[in-house]
Amino acid sequence: MSKIFLNVLNMSLTASYVILIVILVRLLLKKAPKYISYTLWIVVAFRLIIPFTLESSYSLMPSKSNVDYIPHDIIYQGNPQINSGVDRIDTFVNNSLPAPTIEASVNPLQIYIKIGAYIWLLVIGALLIYSYVSILILKSRLKKAQLIEKNIFEAKNIRTPFVLGIIRPRIYLPAGLTKEEQDYIILHEQTHINRKDHIVKMLAYLILSIHWFNPLVWIAFRLMSIDMELSCDERVLRKMDKDIKKTYANSLLSLNTKKHILNGSPLAFGEGNVKTRIKNVLNYKKPAFWVTFVSVLFAIIIGIGLLSNREVISSNENNDNNSSTENNQIASNQSDEQELGGDITVDKSSITESFIEMDAYIKDYSFDVSYDEELDLYHRVYSIHGVYDLNGDGKEDEINAVLKMDYEDGTYIEVNGIKVPFNLYFPTGEIYVIDLDSRDSYIEVAVFDDGPSADPYFIFFRYDGENLYPVGSIDRYALMDGQGKFVSWFHLANNFKPTFYSAWGEFKNNEYVITNHDVEQYIGKTYEVNGNGYFVPLDYNPENYFDYIQWESEYLREFKETKVKLLDIHIDEEGRILNWFYVELADGEKGLLYFWIGD
Repeated sequence: MSKIFLNVLNMSLTASYVILIVILVRLLLKKAPKYISYTLWIVVAFRLIIPFTLESSYSLMPSKSNVDYIPHDIIYQGNPQINSGVDRIDTFVNNSLPAPTIEASVNPLQIYIKIGAYIWLLVIGALLIYSYVSILILKSRLKKAQLIEKNIFEAKNIRTPFVLGIIRPRIYLPAGLTKEEQDYIILHEQTHINRKDHIVKMLAYLILSIHWFNPLVWIAFRLMSIDMELSCDERVLRKMDKDIKKTYANSLLSLNTKKHILNGSPLAFGEGNVKTRIKNVLNYKKPAFWVTFVSVLFAIIIGIGLLSNREVISSNENNDNNSSTENNQIASNQSDEQELGGDITVDKSSITESFIEMDAYIKDYSFDVSYDEELDLYHRVYSIHGVYDLNGDGKEDEINAVLKMDYEDGTYIEVNGIKVPFNLYFPTGEIYVIDLDSRDSYIEVAVFDDGPSADPYFIFFRYDGENLYPVGSIDRYALMDGQGKFVSWFHLANNFKPTFYSAWGEFKNNEYVITNHDVEQYIGKTYEVNGNGYFVPLDYNPENYFDYIQWESEYLREFKETKVKLLDIHIDEEGRILNWFYVELADGEKGLLYFWIGD
């Protein structure tokens, strides 16, 4: 449930940007036919209900829209962080998020998100029940309504006309209207029915109920309802051959509709906005063809741009000849011409564009986990059971495991009677099924170990139908592309903006093989650095950087949106760990910059 809740939160945040753009466009289209503004709300609905996104080279969405603002693994992060793309918001929220403590058996953030998910569902249920009860009450008040003709009824105890029903919608009119007023109002309500507005508003209310926590969605629902009414009024005026603006406006005024809180029934039309509707009717003039044409074209361009995210450029595409030439040219220009006060480098091979968090590939399946709750966290033994098709033969495989602390003997995983012993330092009972490579038929089992010094990692096991064997391990916060490639947290220069990396790895022949990434492309560029790092002033680039490493607090500095120019990158040849940089600061000072990667 928490996963679904986080998905909805991320969709709502993305849609918020779209809502703001549509509101702005709506103002620009003030003189255009209102059906154009009304149609634009389809894009907002798409962003609010469709869990996947389209990608295009043409997009008006920010580059961050390809990444979850609230990562799905946030409850597992040692330092929980969101990624809204707005530094001030990120800093404020991230400083407010509770970090997990080793003494606690459950991450407090995990509890908060779970409680939030239940509150979210509770309010959804309340809104839907309120709407349903409102419809029942309304229907009970309409029992004495008299049939005028076909689907049109007149009731004495209502003061505003509306449409009620889905399959066989009915039009209800208040008593006391003149024949002329009835004709105009019936035409208006019938236009709603012909356009299926009664169904559109019902769906819009359902979407509103799901995203009730987002005030921009309430605003969008309100504005969409206004556009629906205004466009319907304009369609009625276009249908009539003669000028009926004043008469039609008088019929609206005669309803004397009072403003009230949002109607609980999503199928009712006509209430509220009388002043806006009268003003729009009286000012209505059939727009010139070119105005309509330009407005429609503009709306289409905006709509297409908001429907899709920016196209992801894969790392392979970035390494072709054309890209290499361009990157070399950029590096040359920055090396020779760019000052530290200039723009931050735009790294076209940003890892976040082709790799994402491993949680995206974890299957929605929960194992049965049991343990003695009277034991403290450091002495628990976890017994685990589950069934899942691991080798793609269509049959469920029985999975059992026992997880013990501090490398104690007796830890094992078993699939269909095949047992493999292994060791863990600090298991928490977490075990998942994950698809490491979508190109094969296997689903792997991932066992979580919080590790020494709280350096969490996964151990992966594969069952091929005959054998069960480990295929390697990788740190918990590694990124993956879903096709067998990974970028370890230790290979990420994650204190730099944009982030870059030194190596990528993949599991081959039951071991994790690391392949060097060309880091020369980063040298000579200017980056923005954030976080606490060690800086040792040096006027020259050392050959053996390790001789100059200092861990004393006097060398510890806080970097906040600090621009640095990369002069050289030192790489650990054993682990390909990229965390030693020879840099030049904005004031001209040079030195060795490095960060502690660990707890």
